[in-house]
Amino acid sequence: MNQTEEEIKFGQKTQIGCIFILIIIFLSTIIGYKLWGIDAAFILFILSVCLGTLYMGYVTKKARELNDNSIKQKHFGNATMVMKKSTFDEMYLLLKDTCDMIKDICRESGFQKFVLDIKEGNDVIDNSQKLFGSLKFFIIQDILRNYERLGHKYYTYGYAKKKLCKIGYDTAEGQLLFCIVMQMMKLDDIQQITWTDCVGGLTGTDQISLEIRQTAKETLDTYANVDVKAEASNGTDDFAFCIILHNYNNEYENAYRKKMLGIATVIANANGNVSPAENEWLDSIKNMNENNTTANEKNKTENPEEELNSMIGLSSVKSEINTLCNFVIMKKKREEQGLKSPNISYHCVFTGNPGTGKTTVARLLAGIYKDLGVLKKGHLVETDRSGLVAEYVGQTAVKTNRIIDSALDGVLFIDEAYTLANGGTNDYGPEAIATLLKRMEDNRDRLVVILAGYTNEIETFINSNPGLRSRFNRYIHFDDYTAEELYDIFYLQIRKSEYTLTEEASQYLKERLAEVVANKPKDFGNARYVRNLFEKAIEAQANRLASTSELSKDNLIQITKADLAVDESGLSEKTEVVLNHESYLEAKGETEKAQD
Repeated sequence: MNQTEEEIKFGQKTQIGCIFILIIIFLSTIIGYKLWGIDAAFILFILSVCLGTLYMGYVTKKARELNDNSIKQKHFGNATMVMKKSTFDEMYLLLKDTCDMIKDICRESGFQKFVLDIKEGNDVIDNSQKLFGSLKFFIIQDILRNYERLGHKYYTYGYAKKKLCKIGYDTAEGQLLFCIVMQMMKLDDIQQITWTDCVGGLTGTDQISLEIRQTAKETLDTYANVDVKAEASNGTDDFAFCIILHNYNNEYENAYRKKMLGIATVIANANGNVSPAENEWLDSIKNMNENNTTANEKNKTENPEEELNSMIGLSSVKSEINTLCNFVIMKKKREEQGLKSPNISYHCVFTGNPGTGKTTVARLLAGIYKDLGVLKKGHLVETDRSGLVAEYVGQTAVKTNRIIDSALDGVLFIDEAYTLANGGTNDYGPEAIATLLKRMEDNRDRLVVILAGYTNEIETFINSNPGLRSRFNRYIHFDDYTAEELYDIFYLQIRKSEYTLTEEASQYLKERLAEVVANKPKDFGNARYVRNLFEKAIEAQANRLASTSELSKDNLIQITKADLAVDESGLSEKTEVVLNHESYLEAKGETEKAQD
């Protein structure tokens, strides 16, 4: 290894110093013995050795400093700039916009209270700037998550599996990460890191430049060794700050995720080439936002009360919920007049067979609770045993709390809830129940829980646990649909999908549904049976029309008796289904034309 000029000079001085120390030891010992005897010679010898030891300590310390600088020069030495200035400018604007957005959110008193509730009042956050400073940690972690998921590992493993920063300062991505770290360390201060600063920090050979690069490394060492879980309620990978915002404001959550998508896009394009791994992560972020937006739209309705009362059948269910609504309205009016108002439990138990509309009514009830001011967001989170119970010790409470966090200010709908108690002696279902009961008490103003399942099983389950029995006293039973109601549901599906029934098909459908209801099994699917029948019917229609070359609009919308006479496989007869090759090629050509 080539030595620096400073190392060569230090080596020469060390040699001279060692010779000088040896001479002192030799002369002091001889002179002491000649003048004062053996005792004096021994004392002078010891003093000379101590002096030599101090000198060697100084030499060792200096040698370490030079060695450290040599290592820094080797690992963090100056690099040639390969990152473009336009990339730096684009990233700076994205970082600034992201931090400005979070600062604005931190100024909201509701968010400050929300964060304090999460911290359970352990920390005092007296201003928005201090709050932003504490949350900036998660922003940096999310940027590093982007960097790593894009396939750019920024660390290696050292002693005891400790992660050590390993940036390639000679790559565009490595130089960009260096600039990101420097920017994020200054974005809450007045000082701004400029392009010139970054170029100097990356390419400089002076001591200050080396120290800047060392500071970046130490910062990344710290962040690499902090494990921040960022998993959405459905188990997919997400950003840490999105998990926080999800329980506060979905619009903020989506906006933040878009900022992270922008940052990931700049990192992916830093070297001018987007790899398949980078594209995969970019698509994953896009899907996160699309799924989140779709879920929010799906679980909310503009007029939930009107939609509920327009549903087919469910007369007893509508009466129960309308009674609950009237009570809540009168409760609010009494409070407005300063009158005492009795407390009421909003938790419910939905009993009944599958396909009777329990999930749909739960979604509408969540919207009604929002309209009446019971809940802030009014969204619905659906889960079952698999979403609450883990396979290993200590994981069930974490899993259950995660799903509950996603349901705060909305409704948590647990289907087949009694399965939580049917797992045997070594099962973790009881732990999920205990966690749920505690959170229902801790978050009683922000969480409504609806348990659903078969009538006998759900009643036995609730009566077996005093905690459940005291919290769930509102039972709403969903009766099976009559044959007439099932026909109306099928016909509604027909109209919504722009199909029609022939008279013969209509009469056949009524007769078939009457027979099915009269002889229905215990696990009869009700509306699900009708939905499956509709899907099989339109598939049968497609097979019937496949061999027809000239198709009119009437042909395409008409469902016949033959289409309805399907078995469970979806075939009207036990015949082979043949593909119309000409129609296939025509459809292929239209697709290619549309893509061009």
